[in-house]
Amino acid sequence: MSNSHPISTPALPNERLVKLTSPEVDTKSYQRALSSLMYPMLGTRPDLGYAIVALSCHAANPGPDHQHALERVFQYLRATSDQQLIFRWGAPSGSTLFRYADTDWASDVNDCKSTSSYMFKLAGAAVSWSSKKQTSIALSSTEAEYISGAHTAKEAVWLRQLLSELGLDTLSPTVLHIDNQSAIVIAKNPEFHDRTKHIDVRHHFLRQVVEDSTVELRYTPTGDQVTDALTKGLPPTSFSKFWDEMGVHCPG
Repeated sequence: MSNSHPISTPALPNERLVKLTSPEVDTKSYQRALSSLMYPMLGTRPDLGYAIVALSCHAANPGPDHQHALERVFQYLRATSDQQLIFRWGAPSGSTLFRYADTDWASDVNDCKSTSSYMFKLAGAAVSWSSKKQTSIALSSTEAEYISGAHTAKEAVWLRQLLSELGLDTLSPTVLHIDNQSAIVIAKNPEFHDRTKHIDVRHHFLRQVVEDSTVELRYTPTGDQVTDALTKGLPPTSFSKFWDEMGVHCPG
């Protein structure tokens, strides 16, 4: 197997799976196959995150398109079976915890809900990641990013506490890279009441951790946003770039 990344990706760029009202393929077979992919995705393969989430939304009523997309993930996993997360303590990030958060606003064509993702990186590779649909409909991309940031901040607080118990320095703020400057402004400035008063109170946790210097928000252009691979299907070139950033490599 070559050390270079394959051309394929687990999800096609801009692919949108339509919800069905009744199953058109064997439901139990589809669900069993999908469940078997959860273990590698949760343990060592963050690059499968978005594809698994997208396919899980149709587990109750799968159709031929969903089945085909599921088979594509298995083909991708087989072609990349030698890839793994590789941690290097001498990596530029060292013992510093970096995190990325991203959202694909109104990405689901069936209910217009957004997909949120985050990825925490330590010693050159991902140590925690998530890709999931938001529970409410965001009225703007800024609101979707703000909600995603709050979700990510909760994980950051837990990881900082864990690192502290392990004896690793967590005195400096954890840097959160996001690609929406308006969301950063809202998190830093509580004066924007008219633009945020309809947002559920629990999401303002992001503002709290920014104020107490637990988290530092930093703008990162979309082209450098690693978690873009966890919110949507990407072209092979972009996907491979972010795959490298996650720390998924061939050993040796």
